[in-house]
Amino acid sequence: MRHPVYAGVLAVMWAVMHRRLDVADLLVGYLVAIGVIWLCRDFWTERVTIRHAGTMLRLLGTFLKELVIANLQVAWIVVHPRMPIRPALIVLPLDLRDDLQITALATLITLTPGTLTVDVAPDRSALHVHCLAVDDPDAVRAQIKRQFERPLQEGITCSPL
Repeated sequence: MRHPVYAGVLAVMWAVMHRRLDVADLLVGYLVAIGVIWLCRDFWTERVTIRHAGTMLRLLGTFLKELVIANLQVAWIVVHPRMPIRPALIVLPLDLRDDLQITALATLITLTPGTLTVDVAPDRSALHVHCLAVDDPDAVRAQIKRQFERPLQEGITCSPL
């Protein structure tokens, strides 16, 4: 099998969704994952390599921290009597060129409450990001680049199979 690690991750996700982390559910999840990977084999054209596991773990920690902070900020905006929103559509120039890295960055942005990746420039040079409350667009750009883009650039890479 070409992707045993992916199958393992999918098996754990399967068991978590079934709310049982026992050997039988992990085994069934692993078998289902093998089937899914086999069915999708023609779409799997790149090998993902984690170059710096520590960087990726820090990225995960940063994302989880930002997720909590953003949830609190959005909750405050929603319950505030005046709804103090300052929406903005910002253009985030990209240093990333790899499709997987760009997709991961767009996903991290979209999963963070109060932000949404709206579009990727046709030449993949920028993301268009809608933000719910922005005082300084340059500060938002700098924060995304520092907290998400650089770790993705350092942490993972793709290469053809």
